[in-house]
Amino acid sequence: MSASLAPTLPLQADVYARALDARDPRFDGVFFVGIVTTRIYCRPVCPARVSYQDHRRFFPSAAAAESAGFRPCMRCRPELAPGLSHIDAVPRLARDAANRIAAGALNGHTVAELANDLGVSERHLRRALEREIGASPLELAQTHRLLLAKRLLSDTRLPVLRIAYASGFQSLRRFNAAFRAHYRMAPKELRAPRTAMPSSDEATVRLSLAYRAPFAWAALLTFLGRDAVAGVDIVEPGRYARTVALDGHTGFVIAEDTATPAKRIGMGQVTISISHSLVPVLMPLLARLRQLFDLDAQPTVIDAHLAQGRLAAMIARRPGVRIPGYFDGFDGALRAIV
Repeated sequence: MSASLAPTLPLQADVYARALDARDPRFDGVFFVGIVTTRIYCRPVCPARVSYQDHRRFFPSAAAAESAGFRPCMRCRPELAPGLSHIDAVPRLARDAANRIAAGALNGHTVAELANDLGVSERHLRRALEREIGASPLELAQTHRLLLAKRLLSDTRLPVLRIAYASGFQSLRRFNAAFRAHYRMAPKELRAPRTAMPSSDEATVRLSLAYRAPFAWAALLTFLGRDAVAGVDIVEPGRYARTVALDGHTGFVIAEDTATPAKRIGMGQVTISISHSLVPVLMPLLARLRQLFDLDAQPTVIDAHLAQGRLAAMIARRPGVRIPGYFDGFDGALRAIV
């Protein structure tokens, strides 16, 4: 299964082909396309020349593309694509497992342990993910690790050793071997010129989290500001900051959407500044921030449904409104009580 398409994709291949030809940002992160002649896979919004239809293979996830032997495009950078939200049509077990793996559940832990936490057998979990995601649990975890490492190599000056551990690898040797095996290059070959990268002397690591537009960032901040807890959250015009305690590591996060309203029509990115003390828990931290800001939503679909419920005028005035999620279960419960 890992070397083939998920069973639902052939039914949608025509839709995906049209989305690819149009470079439709609504489908960014919904599927990936592999080019059989180059063995490279891309996002549907990739600016590269569109390939011939008989040279394409569609995949439901980056992990499915990589398990089929494709490497990520260096131009559109699949690691920056938004993900799929909790309400998308994926059976609950596969969805829950995929979300936990994205947050690092298999970093230093086994598939058997994850299956036990989910209350199913290891075999059942593996079959569910291969059927819905197109990759096994280990393949999905490896893809998340490698894409995060690729991102950190390209966008930060963090030392390679620190990147290896922040990405969930248990040793530098394993990281180097996996990177060479999947991407056919050494990690250091991917580093951008030092002049093009943030200074390593800065107090934070800066990354970006992609979203599908439209995105009512100001409205989201209003929601967050209403429930802000003194000493935990700071909400200012255009900016959200909070303290974080995660798996024994403490620090702070600052989030800003620097795009203008016009820029939020197609694709956008929230810029995240993370204190260096949180780098060891970067994978679960990024997953929780995506959940907090609801960055994996498909707002055009949501707005269309809301518009059918006599809310068309309100949606037209403020498209892309999202209700924030929560950083973790305790955080959500505390805010509900306070």
